[in-house]
Amino acid sequence: MGAAMSVLRRSATLAEVAFRRQMLMTLEIPSKDYAYQWVMQWMVANRVHGSRHLGVETTYVKDSAGRQTADFDFIPSPGRHWVRWRGNFIMVDRARETKTVDMSTGAPWETLTLTALSLRPGIFHELLSEAKQAALAREEGMTIIYQCYGHEWRPFGNPKRNRPFDSVVLDTGVSDQVFGDIQDFLQSQQWYLDRGIPYRRGYLLHGPPGCGKSSFVSALAGRLGYNICVLNLGDPSMTDDRLAHMLAVVPPRSLVLLEDVDFAVGQQAPHDPTGPYAGVTRVTFSGLLNALDGVIATEERLVFMTTNHFHALPRALVRPGRVDLSIYVGLASRSQLKRMYIRFFPGQEGLSETFATVCEDEGLSMAELQGYFMFFKNKPEEAVANIQAWLDERRKVHQEQLAKMRGETSSDVAEKTSDVDKVPPPEE
Repeated sequence: MGAAMSVLRRSATLAEVAFRRQMLMTLEIPSKDYAYQWVMQWMVANRVHGSRHLGVETTYVKDSAGRQTADFDFIPSPGRHWVRWRGNFIMVDRARETKTVDMSTGAPWETLTLTALSLRPGIFHELLSEAKQAALAREEGMTIIYQCYGHEWRPFGNPKRNRPFDSVVLDTGVSDQVFGDIQDFLQSQQWYLDRGIPYRRGYLLHGPPGCGKSSFVSALAGRLGYNICVLNLGDPSMTDDRLAHMLAVVPPRSLVLLEDVDFAVGQQAPHDPTGPYAGVTRVTFSGLLNALDGVIATEERLVFMTTNHFHALPRALVRPGRVDLSIYVGLASRSQLKRMYIRFFPGQEGLSETFATVCEDEGLSMAELQGYFMFFKNKPEEAVANIQAWLDERRKVHQEQLAKMRGETSSDVAEKTSDVDKVPPPEE
């Protein structure tokens, strides 16, 4: 009897193993995989069947008016749970590591294990596809801003609503030129490969501050359906190796934005030898060049660089291969003045001509124009009637700024202001 019981026990164990191998399917999803967040959100939407052990994810949202709301989503806590989906029962095992953590966030690593009967071999593929489509639907019409934390890209804040492409008013033909060049690049991958040309494209937007360089990149990303990865070269922890790594692991359908790229060219203050970054070598100009177009440079990427000091950039940085298209984004031209006025006051073509005539040679930036129009919402006539007084006050302020730079007195400023009708803004 003892031998018989032993044989039965052994047979039962083997039968259980055979059943698991033949009749059950298992899918493991580590927390560092993209699909992990998709499936967790999918589980929130489908509810955990009969679970009494839950965790909570709080979504803190602030609307455009500044009102704050908090939503609570209940998710299965670590352990085993059941989910019923399309007539199938799926066992969810959420396991959390206790000895290893993510060094950049301190959060423990986790693994989701989904187990289902193998009667439908494609059930997991269908589940992942549904979770992916649901995640993409939540991001439709949105632009995700990524920032680098440690050695990986992570979303910064909530996704932003796509900015209309025509909301950034550049000089005639500039926006369409850049958009057309990118469209041609995205459709020419095989052409690049056939000729042995690295499949990447670099753009440099340069000009005075407040003229719409960063805003144009944001609007362009929305038009293309891309996200934006912002790379801060002034980060004290940014080194040459980290820069190259971050450019190599850019999320799909994302463009890289390097703002104020002249920072890597100019002289940088050394680290405090007793500070938290003591002994860390910041990103160098040589490291920037190698990351953009060196042996370690990766392909299949779009890089946008911005600067307010174009003449300070060495020729080695702006040569073709690193900067394929250089665009000047300058002060408002007559065409921009008219289009900006019509955008705020649609249908006022006649007043736009008058407005552009008064402001044409004043050297206004687009940020200044937008700030001025904000005072005259739905009042196109008042915007034209008050522009001359606003320009006179602006000239006076610029004269005072110049006087402070030259050490002149207020009486000298008043005398010069009365003699000079129009004074351009101080140079960068």
